Amino acid sequence: MDASDTEDSIVSRVRARHRLYGLGVVAAAALALYTLAGFLLVPALARRALDNYVMRLPGVTLQLQAVSFNPFTLRAQLRGLELRGEGNAALAGFRQLTLAISPSSLWQRGYALRAIVLLDPTLDASIDRNGRLNLLALKAPAGPSPSATSGSKSSTPALRIDELRISGARVHYEDRSRVTPFATTLAPINFVLSGFRTRGAADGHFQFSAHASSGESLMLSGVLSAQPLSSSGQFRLRALQAATVASYLGNALPVMLRAGEGELAGTYRFNAAGQDTLSAELTALRVTGLAIADRSAGSAPPWLSIPQLLLNEVSIRMPERQIRIGSLALQGPKLSVAIEPDGSLSLARLLPAATPSSSRAAGASPAWKLTLAKLVVDAAHLSLADRSVMPAVALELAPLQLRAQGYSTVGNQPVRIDLASGIGRRGHLEGHGSLMLAPLSGSVNLDLQRFDLTALQPYIDRHTALTLYRGTLGVHGMLVMGPPSAGAQGQPNLRISGAVDLQDFAARDALTHADFVTGRAVQLTDVRYQSDPDGLQIGTVRVRGLSGRVIIGRDGSLNLTTMLKPANPAPNHAGGAPAAGPGRVVASTAPADRKATSNTPAMPIRIARVQIQGSTADFSDLSVQPTFSAAIEGLHGSIVGLSSDPSTRARVQLTGAVNRYAPVSIEGQVNVLSAQSFTDLAMSFQNIDLPLFNPYSGKFAGYSIAQGKLTTQMHYHVEKRQLNATHHIVIAQLEFGPATDSKQAVPLPIKLAAALLKDRNGVITLDLPVSGSLNDPTFRIGPLVWKVFVGLVRHIVTAPFSWLGSLFGGDGARLAYVDFLPGSAALDDTNAHKLMQLAQALAQRPQLRLQIPLHVQSAADDRAIEQAALEQAVSEMMARGAGPVPVASTAPARRAGRRKATAAPAPPMTRLAVLAALYRRQFKTAPQYPVDAVSDEQRTTWLGQQLLPRYVPHRQDRDALGLARATAVQMAVLASGQVAATRVFFAQRASGGAATGVVRMDLQLQ
Repeated sequence: MDASDTEDSIVSRVRARHRLYGLGVVAAAALALYTLAGFLLVPALARRALDNYVMRLPGVTLQLQAVSFNPFTLRAQLRGLELRGEGNAALAGFRQLTLAISPSSLWQRGYALRAIVLLDPTLDASIDRNGRLNLLALKAPAGPSPSATSGSKSSTPALRIDELRISGARVHYEDRSRVTPFATTLAPINFVLSGFRTRGAADGHFQFSAHASSGESLMLSGVLSAQPLSSSGQFRLRALQAATVASYLGNALPVMLRAGEGELAGTYRFNAAGQDTLSAELTALRVTGLAIADRSAGSAPPWLSIPQLLLNEVSIRMPERQIRIGSLALQGPKLSVAIEPDGSLSLARLLPAATPSSSRAAGASPAWKLTLAKLVVDAAHLSLADRSVMPAVALELAPLQLRAQGYSTVGNQPVRIDLASGIGRRGHLEGHGSLMLAPLSGSVNLDLQRFDLTALQPYIDRHTALTLYRGTLGVHGMLVMGPPSAGAQGQPNLRISGAVDLQDFAARDALTHADFVTGRAVQLTDVRYQSDPDGLQIGTVRVRGLSGRVIIGRDGSLNLTTMLKPANPAPNHAGGAPAAGPGRVVASTAPADRKATSNTPAMPIRIARVQIQGSTADFSDLSVQPTFSAAIEGLHGSIVGLSSDPSTRARVQLTGAVNRYAPVSIEGQVNVLSAQSFTDLAMSFQNIDLPLFNPYSGKFAGYSIAQGKLTTQMHYHVEKRQLNATHHIVIAQLEFGPATDSKQAVPLPIKLAAALLKDRNGVITLDLPVSGSLNDPTFRIGPLVWKVFVGLVRHIVTAPFSWLGSLFGGDGARLAYVDFLPGSAALDDTNAHKLMQLAQALAQRPQLRLQIPLHVQSAADDRAIEQAALEQAVSEMMARGAGPVPVASTAPARRAGRRKATAAPAPPMTRLAVLAALYRRQFKTAPQYPVDAVSDEQRTTWLGQQLLPRYVPHRQDRDALGLARATAVQMAVLASGQVAATRVFFAQRASGGAATGVVRMDLQLQ
């Protein structure tokens, strides 16, 4: 190697060293720049970008504690970010956000993140009163749109996230645009997503949990894919409070959710490829303690409460819009349903109004389809009320068990129903069958036992004047519903067949409160009812042990006609709208509709045969005077061919006996359901002992009957509302007994009338024809009946004292009473002179007796006795002189015999001092005068008012006053000696008229 080669080698090595040094310097400079850019420039640029974005948001401020980036670990971190809006209100923020970028992002297309960790993020969302969302302030104004000629296509960027973690998040939501503001807070919220990619077939796994301030919690877990967007997983919602739902929905909810808690769990699947699809499977949905009430009910009990509701095997499919439920179980629900006074259903206003199918817009989504395989209701309590009648009808069904299978809103498969329930106080109801819901049709077997008929009394009040106070109903039959006929307004055709059994029933006249009908049993067999056209047919009515009243009215009509004649519905108490009957809702009807209803022909009714056994009929004839009454026992017979058709006539054959030995027969033809159209009945009563009628004779005639026999034949013929009746009455050996003390007795000269009517053999024969039009209640009655009530007899009956006083030319009406001053038994000159005139009149009628009441008093007497007792106490104390009265003793302060001769006389006591002393004695304390009682007069008045109740008269005081008054009247009448003492007697009855300033004693003659 020569020198030149050596020199070149050295130069080459030097140059190489210089190049390496230069590269090192460049690398060091690049590293320094990279480090500076990573640690300083990137955070500065990020902060500037955030500031620039926030500057575009009016009213929004940004606070950021720190931004850092490590260029060697590729980890970025933001700490203490806080966004605030108008009024410095919080919008969003977080404590720390960390992004760990994968180095592969430097040489691969797309973004690769090893981790995203967000700690304690917050979001405060609110809607102001104008309905504006505060978070809209975070949306920057729209910038220039991308150039349409750029040719770029929008696509999902490649993104890989190994782990995304959100911890301790809090979301606060408040809506002040509602009538009742709503607010809630979700915290903590945690979310973890791992292995997520926007491209490829990999699925990211996630877990989500959130807790609400009201106690609810939500948990989700599953997988999430980006292409196509899809997800599947599990979810669970716990402790969902009804109060939270009610608070959020507010007035949009037609009901009030008072209580309740729900829990549900299941799986879901979502796929956005092509047509969005969503499906969910609920493994269980449980609701406990649910209470739903009417918003207008205030604090009234809820109309629906469900202790426990459980849904199983629930499947939800979209876009098929299908819901399938395996089973729905309700445990112990309570439901209240009412027909309101206007005929509407109470639940109707709680449900959204139905939209007619014809109003569905073209292209609108189809209706949801619901399928329920099985419904189970246990221990339910159903409260039914009909407020369209007065008083309202209330009926309880409990405990109710219901099973239903195969319900669906699509298809035409029947729903199988099995029902068993208590009804009312003692009844039991069972129903088994199948129903088609659209249109409503099917058949149900019904079995009703021991239903308490008294629950239906308000409906009976609308048609009759009867009060049903005892009775049970049994029904066994089949209800068949068919599709509605043309013009039936959607109501299904009904066919009902079966049997009806009434047991141990009793009804009384609502006006007289007397029993009208009682019975052991009434059985209806082969009952057939149909609607459209309406019709009722009954094969046989068997009556056992029936006791009823048959009354012929003064116009000749039968009360049975009134009872059985169909009646139009009476208007209810709410504006005259027709009231609803059992199980029927009737809306308000316009006057034109009511007129049309009144012209509708009545439903035809036919009863083939009525069989009567072992019954009793109380017969009364009010068309003659005096009226005739008799009880027919052991009644047997039949009524054949009953019909509401006015052209038909039923054959009546009844036999019985009055008092077992007096035969009775009723035979003829009658249209019982239209008796005023045609009646032809002959009735015969033979050998009846008249003393049997003593309750009526004593009550109305004033005399009992000692002996006598009655035989009568009556015949009633009504045709075209013209009545012709004959009464042939024979009374033998009539003798009256003693007079009765009936207050309802009419004081007629019965004995004189009987003497005039008797023939030589003591027989009275009366023929009383009655005829006239039923349209005119005024009938001609035979001359013999009128002779009993004309002339002097009528005057005696209507005004006995006036008639008696006319004997000596005085004002007889004044003799009927005696007036006393309150608290006094003294007779003044006027009343003493009047009693002397009464004694003179009684002397001229020795058959009359005078009755004087022992109990003659009034409230004025009590006040007079009280005041007199108080005045007596005051007088006695004043007489004893001054001196304190010991509180614990009511005896005089000292006795007269022990008084010292040298004692100075006590000063006279004032009335105020005496009353105060009496007050201390009675109440054991000194009087506490009212603030406004400052003068002696005021205090004296106040003390008197407090002491008077302490001197309330006792019964013996009142009795003594009454006896003194009666004695004074008795002595005044007997003073002249013209009236025997045996004709003037005292009576244990109360008196005391309402004459002003006096107490009036009413006298009576017998």
